[in-house]
Amino acid sequence: QFSPQSETHGPCQLSKAPRVSMQPLKRISDSQRQFLLDGVQQNLRSDGRGPFDYRRVTFELNCIPSSTSSCRLRAGDTELLLALKCDLAKPRLQPDAGHVQVTVECAPSVSVALADSSTAEDWGRRLSVLLETLCASDSVIDRKALCLLPHVFAWQVHVDVLVLSSGGNLLDSLALALGAVLSETLLPKVEVIEALEEGEEVQLKVDDRPEAGLRFPMKQLPLCVTVAQISGKFLMDVTSEEEICAEAMLCVVVDGKTGDIIGLHKLGRGLFDVSALPSMLERCRGTAAVLVQQLDRELSLPAALMR
Repeated sequence: QFSPQSETHGPCQLSKAPRVSMQPLKRISDSQRQFLLDGVQQNLRSDGRGPFDYRRVTFELNCIPSSTSSCRLRAGDTELLLALKCDLAKPRLQPDAGHVQVTVECAPSVSVALADSSTAEDWGRRLSVLLETLCASDSVIDRKALCLLPHVFAWQVHVDVLVLSSGGNLLDSLALALGAVLSETLLPKVEVIEALEEGEEVQLKVDDRPEAGLRFPMKQLPLCVTVAQISGKFLMDVTSEEEICAEAMLCVVVDGKTGDIIGLHKLGRGLFDVSALPSMLERCRGTAAVLVQQLDRELSLPAALMR
């Protein structure tokens, strides 16, 4: 059985992020559960998909004019809205690095459905830490490249996520939407003019032309592919009903640029069958490659920049 520990296996690291329950509080009847389990045993799902098929994903980019970049993502019954804003300020945590903060909130109806034995605010806070750990860590974002002048000016990046509805597989959708927003972000070109005389303040010269903008400094393109174990079978892109029936869930983080597996995070308290892990990891890599192809089509970036 698989139980995550704090250790590193080559380029893949087991996440130390807090454990967050993705299972909604909604209940299903015994007959519904048995119907779902019987279908899984025959490789059939209630919506007609195969075990590893994803639901249709649609993007609406730059839907919030007041933000630096934004995205509205729909995947099945899940709908998310992300907005990214950048400000210049004095460096906060490190004198020579910028700051990136991810905040996840959810609509009131979703808060009630997803908050399990905790308040909605606590659930959102833990999910924010999880998303930032898996998809916006120092290994993913070059924070030092966000610094214009040590101790004086650095980019402060705020990513606000609103969960409008959740139909299962929320973490995968969050990671995909975050990757789209970060890949689409252009930072204004800013030139620092040093003070020539004592007492004179440092000045900034901003070129806000879109063609002069700089791509957001991403070292990796992390995509989450979550595998659910149900009655000894494995499913991807599970619905909320399938999440309720899952014995264990494992989130595999794949770098969309290289295809390398860069992280693992276990969801829930069940035990994952470790004997199936090697084949599942390879399938997750293939699924991530398909997701990257869809991002290539949706984003305004050339495909070469996404590889």
